[in-house]
Amino acid sequence: MSNTFYLISIIGCLWVAYDFIRKILLKRIKPLPLIIFLEFGQAAVYLSYGYLSQQLTYSHEYIFPGLMTAGFASLGTFLLTKAISISPLSSVIPFLSFLPFFTVIFGSLILKENLSLIQLSGLILLVFASLIINYQGKKVNSILGLFKTLYQDLTHEKGCVLVIITSLVWAFAIPFDKLAMQATNPISHALYHALLCGTIFSIARFFSKSSPWGDTNFLEINLQDNESRGDNITDKSRSTRQFNKMPSTYWLLLLGVINASFAMVLQFIAYQISYVGLVEAGKRAVSLVSNLFIGALIFKEPVNKFKFLGTVLILIATILILN
Repeated sequence: MSNTFYLISIIGCLWVAYDFIRKILLKRIKPLPLIIFLEFGQAAVYLSYGYLSQQLTYSHEYIFPGLMTAGFASLGTFLLTKAISISPLSSVIPFLSFLPFFTVIFGSLILKENLSLIQLSGLILLVFASLIINYQGKKVNSILGLFKTLYQDLTHEKGCVLVIITSLVWAFAIPFDKLAMQATNPISHALYHALLCGTIFSIARFFSKSSPWGDTNFLEINLQDNESRGDNITDKSRSTRQFNKMPSTYWLLLLGVINASFAMVLQFIAYQISYVGLVEAGKRAVSLVSNLFIGALIFKEPVNKFKFLGTVLILIATILILN
């Protein structure tokens, strides 16, 4: 169990780092072009490693679970992007807290992975702690106020309903990752998954002509942002800025691809050796605590009573879940 805990902790930290890199890149590249690049970039990494290590395998039994997980994972990404485009980010993100809970349900139904009552209580506590932390920025002053705010957002923000559907869709896709790896190995599954998702997003890019997908020229997007703020950019300075932005963006893209590649393969390995619901719950716990420490140490964000309470509850929930 201890090795599984360390593995899940590493996976959680890798996804925290990936989210940080992705947030920076989204200021320069619109969502869909970025997703396409990252998916095919990961596919190149998996293909290279799989070929050199001779680990690439394929079976006809892979087709159904492979298509299911790639299709529903892509659908969830589209739904989340739509939700963010129609509702405030601070309102919709907390509802992703239900993802581990839904994953446990589908893991039980599809994979027969049943948790103990103690683990289920830890999972419910984790969801509650996640909501407390995510809603602390909304001036919620009590637990009752938290539930009132949740209800108001759910009834007034259409994006919140979409995010709950997103959590359901992603949770439904996760057990099929484990089924897919019964027909292949983590490297091969990661390769096929990235290729399928990249292809789905590329088709969507081809047929989509409106925001938020839009332009793929991230350097020009940056310059347009500067112009909208009133910066005086001559043709010469425009060329200079384009040249200066290229290395940092390309290095970030490379770092994002490598980071995501490690995180995804390790996550698939964790699915093989543990329950999918436990992996997702552990990832969520590590992600929340890591973001709190990053916010406090790097961005000097204050640690109020809600963050402190949420952190304590997460630690208790983690102990119960991994019991």
